[in-house]
Amino acid sequence: MLYRLAILGTLVVAGIVAAPSANAWGPDGHQTVGKLADGILVGTNAQKEVKKILGSMKLERAALWADCAKGVTPDKQGTFAYRGAGHFKECAPFETKAEEAKMVAFVQRNWTNCSPRPDQEVCHKQFHYTDVAIQRGQYGVTAGTSSHDVVGAIKVAIGVLQGNAAPADVKITSKREALLLLAHYVGDIHQPLHVTAVYLSDQGQLVDPDQQGLDIKTETVGGNSILITGTNLHHSWDEVPQELGPSQLGASAVEEARATPVTTGDVSTWSATWATDTISVGVHPAFDNVSYAPEDAHKHWQGTLPSGYSAARVALQRQQLLKAGGHLAQLLQAIWP
Repeated sequence: MLYRLAILGTLVVAGIVAAPSANAWGPDGHQTVGKLADGILVGTNAQKEVKKILGSMKLERAALWADCAKGVTPDKQGTFAYRGAGHFKECAPFETKAEEAKMVAFVQRNWTNCSPRPDQEVCHKQFHYTDVAIQRGQYGVTAGTSSHDVVGAIKVAIGVLQGNAAPADVKITSKREALLLLAHYVGDIHQPLHVTAVYLSDQGQLVDPDQQGLDIKTETVGGNSILITGTNLHHSWDEVPQELGPSQLGASAVEEARATPVTTGDVSTWSATWATDTISVGVHPAFDNVSYAPEDAHKHWQGTLPSGYSAARVALQRQQLLKAGGHLAQLLQAIWP
């Protein structure tokens, strides 16, 4: 989901760091979202429009593209290339000369255009998340948010599908690119640790960055810096059990996803509404009664989870995957009624 390179550590492949499968929901969760939307859209005008743009590609596959594009990096000479070939099986459909060129073009134009700070990820990776402090009850202009976070990126992608030009900090140049990104980002915005974040002092105490001022030393990067018995908190939310994967939940729960209440207001505001909803349903299961040890020498906090945490997480994962599939389908139907 979040995949913060500087914090998470590295997977070195031919001198590159790339780990697309480590992101929001992991490939199975994203494919579940896309497959649910595919099922809901059967027989609609939106399905016809999706086919015009993506051809034979279903949303189930399209939902993987934004993470696979993370396999694109520059070398020391500044030459961008896709360097993840053969490392992630879910990305194989995009590992042709033509498709790799499209990923390279997207990443290259969205590398520094948002003017990232030295401690931040490159721009296209920031499009996947926002970091609203758990003390806030809704999404807004606060510490950890930006015009190019997941809320802003979804808004831009919607605008491009409606025929509008993209702004400089989120450079999306075609409807195909916009649809590929939207299929992924709608999944991201429903994963709690892609939206809400805990900020901690070096002693493991909660910090409110909006009251005390944002100190980058307190950022836990979406839970990636919180370690739970050998893994990190963010990763535990990314990974979904088999019963929530595309072959099970994605195939059996289309009608449940279809029953997701339709978001009100103009579609340009939907991503902010979804972020607020994710905060409201996600803060308590994700962070209530979690305790943190003081920060260690590697800038990690050891976390201890309360009893029943895993079961609560899986229940919310199921709820959010269904909601994401429903919202993706509803959004595309709103764009193409």
